[in-house]
Amino acid sequence: MRCMDILGISAIVIPTSLIIASLMKEFSADNVTVGTRFMMPYKVSLDRHLCILGPTRGGKSSLVKAMIKKLRRKYVVTVLDWHGEYTGLLPTLPTSAINIDLEKLPPKLLTEILGFGLGLNEPSMYMLYRMIRDGNYTNFNDLINKIDNYLVSTRTEAEMKAAILRRLEYSAMNIGKGIVDINSLVEGDAVIDLSDLTIIEEKRLVSSLILAALYMHYMRRGLIEKGVRHVLIIEEAQNLLDIDSSSYSIIDHIIMELAKYGLRVVLVSNAVPKSSILKHCNIVLFKINPELLDGEIMFSRNLINKLNEISTEEAIVISSKGITRVRPLRATIEPTHVVIRRLSELGNGSFQDINTNMINSVNSNLLLNNKPMAETDNQVSTNNEIVSRVNEAPGHDKRAMVRQVSPDNGGSTLLNSAVINNGDSLFRKQIMELEKEVVNLRDKVNEIERILDADEKLIEKILELDGKLKNDM
Repeated sequence: MRCMDILGISAIVIPTSLIIASLMKEFSADNVTVGTRFMMPYKVSLDRHLCILGPTRGGKSSLVKAMIKKLRRKYVVTVLDWHGEYTGLLPTLPTSAINIDLEKLPPKLLTEILGFGLGLNEPSMYMLYRMIRDGNYTNFNDLINKIDNYLVSTRTEAEMKAAILRRLEYSAMNIGKGIVDINSLVEGDAVIDLSDLTIIEEKRLVSSLILAALYMHYMRRGLIEKGVRHVLIIEEAQNLLDIDSSSYSIIDHIIMELAKYGLRVVLVSNAVPKSSILKHCNIVLFKINPELLDGEIMFSRNLINKLNEISTEEAIVISSKGITRVRPLRATIEPTHVVIRRLSELGNGSFQDINTNMINSVNSNLLLNNKPMAETDNQVSTNNEIVSRVNEAPGHDKRAMVRQVSPDNGGSTLLNSAVINNGDSLFRKQIMELEKEVVNLRDKVNEIERILDADEKLIEKILELDGKLKNDM
């Protein structure tokens, strides 16, 4: 009888140990659940980067939000949020809070990034490199002054210098002025809210600079990682991957290099880019009509058949396992983290005018205090600490607004608005003024774009004439 008891206990213990071992192996593997197949979770390996493709409102953002909840349990997660869709899912900061130390970017790399972000042609990029190759700058103000003081000897150089300065001043006025540096981003979760930038050139330049800064940080550290420790999610990735007709850009190079340092990039795009980087990605493809694709993008007959078979509630995963049909995850999480927003540069102020105590609290508690297993309860205490620091700040700076987003109220609640903004009437007046400024800014943007196009054509003509004159001589 005793022997039978021992056998019965063993029959329970052995399967249980196998289940525990299986779960431990599953958790230690670098992968992420993207959906279900036959009612079971379907995971995609993070042995390569991940690309999520599909039409607008096709379910991409919902999938990514669900992925963030799972990814942050194991990895540091950074989101480049173009439209403010992920506000509050992780500690959220505006671009004006990020400090990008240009001194840490080699002149050649910085030239390539600026050329890419500003859309410079080859002659302009070479001249830019000549202007900045000896360094001696730490921020964009230094860089602009350096370019402005560069002596030119011909009219052609003067025109090119003016065009570079105009584009740089126009696109970089809100970049790299904050105090949250790249070291913080690689240690703790964060959403970088790019929605406060008004034009695509600004967003593209900021995204490119953050990628370059992360690349240099990991390269200087020099630790080659077999596993994954950091996941970078880039929304609207088609603006980085498909900016021109080149098959291998500086952004492709950086993304490829980051993989060996344990960073994986999740590229979220509403179009299928032509970039060669896709060859090195696992892909989640939402239902899309192949007939609407660019003529240069070709799908295999097998993949087209699969796309025709799936519904709008399904997606196709393309990986080393082959082509698999899944039902993608849908977001069930609510924002629970502190959001810092910058309303406007009122008067002569800027984001840097926010009280130092509050910023230090954000830097330490939101970015450096990476506790992926801790959920809402711990975060709410952090929120309250941030609010208390705002109340303690002398003068209650009007340029800062802190929001606490909680699932209990279903949205964003302004904390201490009367204290921070010194009166609801003043706040509403400022909002009305901002709306007028936006309308005026749109008109100015259209005019500046027209001028820039005209400048490019003029410079090309000048270079062409200059070449002819040299040949004649």
